Amino acid sequence: MFHVFLKFFQSSTLILFLGVGFSFQGIVSAAENAFSFGFAKTEITPEVPLRLSGYGNRSAVFEGIDEPLFIRALAIKTPDQKICTLVSLDSIGFADSFIDRIAKQLKKQYGMHRDQLVVCSTHSHTSPQPVEGLSNIFSNPLTDTQLQASREYWNAVEARILSTIGQAIQDLRPGKMSIVTGKVSFAQNRRVLKNGKWAGFGVNPEGPVDHSLPLIKITDQAGKIRGLVFNYACHCTTFGSDYNRLNGDWAGYAAKYIEEQQGDITAICTIGCGADQNPIRGKKNIAKDLAIGHGRAIALEVTRLLKQPMQEVTANLKTAFGVADLPIDRPSEMTLKQALENPRPQVKRHAENMLAIYKKQGQLPKTYPAPVQVWNFGNQLTMIFLGGEVVVDYVLRLKKEIKSDSVWVTAYANDVFGYVASERMRDEGGYEYDFSMIYYNQPGPWAQGTEEILINRIHELVKQAR
Repeated sequence: MFHVFLKFFQSSTLILFLGVGFSFQGIVSAAENAFSFGFAKTEITPEVPLRLSGYGNRSAVFEGIDEPLFIRALAIKTPDQKICTLVSLDSIGFADSFIDRIAKQLKKQYGMHRDQLVVCSTHSHTSPQPVEGLSNIFSNPLTDTQLQASREYWNAVEARILSTIGQAIQDLRPGKMSIVTGKVSFAQNRRVLKNGKWAGFGVNPEGPVDHSLPLIKITDQAGKIRGLVFNYACHCTTFGSDYNRLNGDWAGYAAKYIEEQQGDITAICTIGCGADQNPIRGKKNIAKDLAIGHGRAIALEVTRLLKQPMQEVTANLKTAFGVADLPIDRPSEMTLKQALENPRPQVKRHAENMLAIYKKQGQLPKTYPAPVQVWNFGNQLTMIFLGGEVVVDYVLRLKKEIKSDSVWVTAYANDVFGYVASERMRDEGGYEYDFSMIYYNQPGPWAQGTEEILINRIHELVKQAR
């Protein structure tokens, strides 16, 4: 209640009341212009052993559990009363069909449009194999029993994502958002080159990297930290194919240690354009120690950053969602028929699958609709979310081309459909460009010009979000 005590002459009554009215309106506008934030966290550790994804030679269910897996969600209510939510899932990834169902339910329950939902994967290679996506990864496919167990698990995960988002929305409270960027150096370019051509996996000290660690801090009105969001461009592959225990890898450990250090908060990890970046790795007997060390390195840097000056984000959030139609370099029927004789099971199955599409449709798909999403906070922060396993060239280029105080690029978001190699890699060749699509059951590698198509589409959506 407002109590206004006025002394006025009759001739000035109208002027004073107009002044009071203007002052009251200013107070209301200030309240309406505040952001609100909510957090939620739900465990999704499987109740029964499942096949772990990430490596094609795995054939048995996991042997044990090192660490639990989680869904972590952030809800944002903008000054114009729009609710957006960012979800991070401890998983290898998922198909767009999985996210589409979640988006439709959120539309029914909360009226949220597709551009208001982002679901990211931490891309851990010691997490369960998805039912939708990465369908041709294994030499020995899931048995019927394993497949049924995986379906039950992912149905539960889908339901828990929806409930976790609902909890985050219920948790909405006024607060402030600030950003700062640090640096962590355990990511290494893994593409070893010889005479300019791909020679295998390893460590390429001359290859491009992105060691930046952007951090979002969200506090309540009293300044107490409620949650953090961090991003790092590196594969979650500290563990090799010989390690068959459930674990969230460095991303899971980083979130765990940040939450332990900062108290009652939620720490949300998103993965940057690190498809060609591996963490420092070692033999099986030290892999867990390395993953813990990587997680602690990020947690320590976050602690340091929280003591530094940070930029408060005050610009309103504008969002955009679309797809970039990535052109496919399609194999011929003759090439696929020759691949039927390949001794590698995944190559043979891929050829069978593509020939079946040829027979049914007369041709293979020409393009793939890669999701592109933008959350833009004026000129202060531009967050770009890309589907697929995106290599580091894209983030390095976008940071130069997009005019914003801070550019944050996340990959493995909304649809993990395959690798997204750069134009440079076409000439170099190698796994990310010319073979990885076999495992994702995509017809073939991306055609020439793909990088420009994706970059141009990103620019269009950034402009739309502004």
